[in-house]
Amino acid sequence: MIRQGKYTKRLTPLQKAKRIGRRRWNWFKALSTPKKMLLIGGPLVAFLVITPLATYAYFARDIGDQERLMNRNNTGIVLTDRNDEVFYSTGRAQQRALLGLDKIADDAEHALVAAEDKNFYEHSGFSIISMLGALYANFSAGATSYGGSTLTQQLAKNTLLSSDRNFLRKYQELSIAIAIERTYSKDEILDMYLNSVYYGEGAFGIESAAKTYFNKSAADLTLAESSMLIGLLPAPSSYSPISGDPELALERQTVTLTRMVDNDYITEAQKTAALAEVLTYAEVSNADTDNLAPHFTQMVLNELYEEYGEEKVTRSGYQVQTTLDLSLQKSMNDSIVSQMPYIQNNGGTNASGVAIDPTTGEIRALVGSADWNNETFGKVNMTTTPRQPGSSFKPIYYAEALARGIITPATILADVPTDFGGYKPLNANLSFSGNITARNALARSLNIPAVKVMEKLGVDKSIDAAKKVGITTIDTNSTDYGLSLALGTAEVSVLEMTNAYASYANQGSQFETTTVQRINTKFDATLFEGKTQSKEVISKEGAYLISSMLSDNSARAAIFGNSLTVPNRAVAVKTGTTEEARDAWTIGYTPEIAIGVWVGNNDNTPMQSGGSGMAGPIWVETMTAALSSSSKRAFTVPDGIVQRTVCYSNGGLASTNAINSSTYREYFLASALPSARCTVDTTKDEEKAKREAEKAKQEEKDARAAEEAENPVIEEPVPTDEAPPAADAPIIPTEPTEPVSPTP
Repeated sequence: MIRQGKYTKRLTPLQKAKRIGRRRWNWFKALSTPKKMLLIGGPLVAFLVITPLATYAYFARDIGDQERLMNRNNTGIVLTDRNDEVFYSTGRAQQRALLGLDKIADDAEHALVAAEDKNFYEHSGFSIISMLGALYANFSAGATSYGGSTLTQQLAKNTLLSSDRNFLRKYQELSIAIAIERTYSKDEILDMYLNSVYYGEGAFGIESAAKTYFNKSAADLTLAESSMLIGLLPAPSSYSPISGDPELALERQTVTLTRMVDNDYITEAQKTAALAEVLTYAEVSNADTDNLAPHFTQMVLNELYEEYGEEKVTRSGYQVQTTLDLSLQKSMNDSIVSQMPYIQNNGGTNASGVAIDPTTGEIRALVGSADWNNETFGKVNMTTTPRQPGSSFKPIYYAEALARGIITPATILADVPTDFGGYKPLNANLSFSGNITARNALARSLNIPAVKVMEKLGVDKSIDAAKKVGITTIDTNSTDYGLSLALGTAEVSVLEMTNAYASYANQGSQFETTTVQRINTKFDATLFEGKTQSKEVISKEGAYLISSMLSDNSARAAIFGNSLTVPNRAVAVKTGTTEEARDAWTIGYTPEIAIGVWVGNNDNTPMQSGGSGMAGPIWVETMTAALSSSSKRAFTVPDGIVQRTVCYSNGGLASTNAINSSTYREYFLASALPSARCTVDTTKDEEKAKREAEKAKQEEKDARAAEEAENPVIEEPVPTDEAPPAADAPIIPTEPTEPVSPTP
């Protein structure tokens, strides 16, 4: 649409084309004078001449050495924990002999040429027609998405250059391709390509690929197998028939076979026979990820592949320092292993957990499943798989209600049978507590008071609060949530829930979770260094109030006893159990660490126990290990929080600051103190205190008398001037000379 004065006129496609044509012609005429052409053409000619010369000079040594050209040394990747301890490595400094074309199946060679570069034996390293087609496509799309590269150019790109799609790199690629063509024969170039390209599943080169996928040598590959392997090359991860999409793999095989037919390498009948052949794949070993943290390893690799491409990552010899703490990872692994017999005896089969540093968002430990090698569920990462959180969801909206001043920890909630417009929730123990404070209601995980808190806040605002703290799976556009959301009926992941709790640990400030701290190239140059920024997702005051409530051991003891207590630490924690104990959760935190644990069955079958019994012990053991080497840190009290004396009777502000049988101290937002008041009669308490003091005094007196009776003091005779006793008078010793046996 073109703006003309005060109105807008729509142009037809033909009018648009004419207008663009006139503009380009005017631009060309403006540059057509000799001076202007020299001004622009001079630098352009210099660029076109100098770039290939400089590029060749820089890469001459690599081009002249087959081993350097293929860049097969120092490939792979190394992952270390945050303390630089290696927990995963593959492909580093592998040395492989170059496999000649005579030891590679002809079908593989023909499939490669037909699928990737049908004019390979005719061009001199580049194809003008392909380049013009790619240039036109890029110009039309306004980007550089289309390659038009020959096999020689691809070899140059894969081995010597970056994967950046810009005109400078493409021109360098062209220059190197020409140099390669002048240095090596066509068969040598084809041989180097087949030996160096990445086929997925960790396989570099056709020989490695043949063994990885079909457990045979490259010379023994059939037409069906060859076309399948060559079809993978554009995107090995996506097209892999083993770990990728088998349907896409079949499509790519079909495309390759069709091009072989079109270029007279095979007949239509051979194509049909190849597609009818049932391929049997070798079992791919998981040894590369079978380490202390296989799911975490998988997460890091997938992130790297998405950012840089699988072949580049696998080829480039990256050294990646991750956020993992192997010591804590081992503790979480051990905690899960030790709890599994109890879990299995109570109908569960799986467990997962994650530990996050609230001050950075860095993942310190992650266990995706109890057994990575379990054929049914082992590879599923349950820390990222949404499940119903049960009561562990309650702090999400409690915290928001506290931050808004809608409730306080002292708010009295009626735990009585309640009909919420047809919704009639029950408590887990099927009993009712009557009037109870919000602090105790949350600590005891009572359902009816929780629904009343969400009703006060509102379902929509509760959902908004969940989204603010990073929970992405609750979507109001696809689901009409009601008050049942208060009991954790919407599915969320352990990772997102734990990071939500981490925001409370970090005074309302939250970081996105991260797995990588630094990436270095094989030449030790820094490619990436993590820099995270936090955002406020809840006020400091709201974060403190929910932390105070969740870390109240005495309030929790009525239901949970000391089962969730970490010795000598103030730790905030909440459990969750869904209907029929299909999911059991425990999530908690300190200012240093946030840890979440899930226990259940991947197929959602019920269990016989809940969050505190199934997930709780894993959480306690892992949290204890995490805090073992750190000093005590209390939750920081923000300036906007005050402490006041309130009455047990109504949660109102007491008329005295004295603590007695009728009052206690509670935390509040300074801007949201209770409106209720209460008068405290201290007479009875004073009389009671007096009686207790007198009683204590009497008990002390009685105890002293009893002690004197058990240990009488025997006084020594005092010497005098009196005459000694008569000779016939008995002598009474002051102490017995031998032990005196007690009377039976």
